[in-house]
Amino acid sequence: MSHWKRCLLWAGLFSACLWAQQDRATLVGTVTDPSGAVVPQVKVTIVQTTTNLTVETRTNEQGQFRVPNLPVGEYRVEFEAPGFKKMVRDGIRLSIQDVVRVDVRLEVGSTTESLTVTAEAPLLATDTPEVGQVLGTRQVIDLPLGFSGGRYAENFAFKLTPGVSGNNWTSHINGAPSFSKEVVLEGASATIYISGHMGESSPSMEALEEFKIQTSGMSAEFTRTAGGVFNFVMKSGTNQFHGSGMFQLHNESFDANTFANNFYGRPRRYDRRHNWAASLGGPVWIPKVINGRDKWFFYAAYEKYKEQYAGGGSPTVTVPTEAWWNGDFSNYLTGEILGKDALGRDVPRGGIYDPATYRLVDGRVVRDLFPGNRIPASRFSKVAMNLRDIMLKHYKPALPTLLNNSFFPVSNQAGFEQTQFSTKSDYQINSNQRLSGSFVFVDRPRTLLDQGGVWDFNDPNGGPLSRARLQWVASHYVRLAHDWTVTPTILNHMLVAYNRQINPSRRSTSRSPAPRSLASRASART
Repeated sequence: MSHWKRCLLWAGLFSACLWAQQDRATLVGTVTDPSGAVVPQVKVTIVQTTTNLTVETRTNEQGQFRVPNLPVGEYRVEFEAPGFKKMVRDGIRLSIQDVVRVDVRLEVGSTTESLTVTAEAPLLATDTPEVGQVLGTRQVIDLPLGFSGGRYAENFAFKLTPGVSGNNWTSHINGAPSFSKEVVLEGASATIYISGHMGESSPSMEALEEFKIQTSGMSAEFTRTAGGVFNFVMKSGTNQFHGSGMFQLHNESFDANTFANNFYGRPRRYDRRHNWAASLGGPVWIPKVINGRDKWFFYAAYEKYKEQYAGGGSPTVTVPTEAWWNGDFSNYLTGEILGKDALGRDVPRGGIYDPATYRLVDGRVVRDLFPGNRIPASRFSKVAMNLRDIMLKHYKPALPTLLNNSFFPVSNQAGFEQTQFSTKSDYQINSNQRLSGSFVFVDRPRTLLDQGGVWDFNDPNGGPLSRARLQWVASHYVRLAHDWTVTPTILNHMLVAYNRQINPSRRSTSRSPAPRSLASRASART
């Protein structure tokens, strides 16, 4: 291997290790004695209370300690030194990218004695210039917001965070342009084909422990973003089995009819949405085979959303009348005379002329009107007859007018389903090494009506001439991480991440499935 290749390889691995710490927290502090002098070589033991994950370090010659790369969660910190009582700080909550300071003053006494203090959250973070807001899963789930279109944790950022506006498609952070933010899932970038966009690939809210909106003052590892960072961490299992479940329902039976529907004598729009989710986590446990307590944990979540929405608002589509399809255009005549032809005959507005009567009179083209402005059925082509049969079966005018006589769905989505599945596992190899991994799959077919056209409300796809398109997004995220505490002052964190999204789009009335190879190319072109 050449020198340059080795440099590039090590640079890539080094960058991956730096970027991989984006979803973790850090504990810092200083240990002093009763006189205020610093105490070196104090044993500092950090314990995650829900899993008994333990990390040990020692204070340096200045009595300081710093422990990075800690998973989010609840912690207890123990301080031990010869000639001093054991000090325990309990109730410490670490969130995404937190740098929490825990300073202690040891008391002289026997090492068998201990003093426990319940920590209080600091009012001001003094060890990092970062500005942001953390939203926990409980806070997000309890907020009384709607679920139309599915639930996305990212949407809450635009409601609650100062300086953040827009939506999960075109978001803006402190005035930055669209598609300039970074999205991080489990410590690795979640960007697939559009920078800063994860709306179509978001894991279930039941799978998320918390997420942080970082708007400014981020550390150097986030230099690849021009805006801010949306940082997501998934739930992990603990020594106690725990989970969640929810169900949401909407039906048009609960709605009043709209003014437009009442005016045109139409029923309430078909409007049905339901969403349910379940999650479960805990130690991996198989009776008489595996007992994962304090060692091996899992958490899994599943969410299913389905939306069926049909019905028109005001009439906005114009289709030919049944009389026109039978060749009778007599009602197309307005009575207005536009002028005279070469034979001195009146030329009426809306007149239909027979192309078979073409001739020249004094160098001017002359044709004869169809009698009564009616085209004989014998003159219809086979193609016109087939089109007439389709239109009269599926797209008859709903109103007795010539213009705006038909309806189109008021919603841009005629049908939408979304399945979100995720799982995460953590394994403690020994006191110095641990493994973690996660998998997220999102399946998202929906029928879009953004191409306009005509619509048959008796057909979920709008009939054979509908211009509706089926967009079938499928996303996959894989994360594998290894943490190794080499010495109390040397830590190695390695993360391998895989992101993939396919995004094919085809006519919803097409009978053949979209080829997966074409789907991959479609996502590249989008």
